[in-house]
Amino acid sequence: MAMEIVSFKKIFLVVLVLCLSLTMTIQASAASPQTIGQVVWVKNNLKAQLPNAEIRVLARRSAIYEHDTLTTDPSSSAEIAFTDDSSLALQESSSVTISQYSHGQGKPPSSDAFVVDVIKGGFRTVTGLISKNNPGGYKANTPVVTVGVMGTVYSLYYNPNTYDADVQILSGSVLLSNPFGEVRLTKCSGGSNCVDRLYAQVRGNNVPPQTVRAQPAVFLSEPPLTSPPATKQGEVVKSFCIQ
Repeated sequence: MAMEIVSFKKIFLVVLVLCLSLTMTIQASAASPQTIGQVVWVKNNLKAQLPNAEIRVLARRSAIYEHDTLTTDPSSSAEIAFTDDSSLALQESSSVTISQYSHGQGKPPSSDAFVVDVIKGGFRTVTGLISKNNPGGYKANTPVVTVGVMGTVYSLYYNPNTYDADVQILSGSVLLSNPFGEVRLTKCSGGSNCVDRLYAQVRGNNVPPQTVRAQPAVFLSEPPLTSPPATKQGEVVKSFCIQ
């Protein structure tokens, strides 16, 4: 009888240790979010913050995570390279949240998603494999307009004080939409029937987007994009691993 009690205690202790080990592994996994991007360069200050977490001061090669809110001050800018080989250069006095990011890790390309919410300021970006694999999965949101893309280089800026948004396109095509209307910007690659429509704006909280002829002043000076995009779908990511 005594030997049976000793054996039972040993089994109980083994099970307890295994349960504690599994719990710690799950907690460690939850505490270590998946890296989705990396800082290419920083001019002065770039900060990131996950929900209910401390603010992180970032530097070159710092990791970026899904749900991070990235912030620059009035004298700062930065560039991020993501695992789908897209790049995003933040303007000064900007704040954006990577609300959703899904790419790779054995997931089908049709489930790829990249949703960025612009709180203030803006960015210049080269879209990557996510927008090619699943164009409907890519969105850049502001309170007054949403931007969808088809593999492109474009810039977006939002002023929360006036509810103004500006967009310019350097290549490809983007669709600006809100409950009041939509417009498409296109940079022609050739053909006599194609007309460049490069700039658009939303002026106010309850108005449709509209194209404009002149380049918006907010884009006259932008941070550079130094991280090159992939040249073909499925190519090994070059820009993400910062040397």
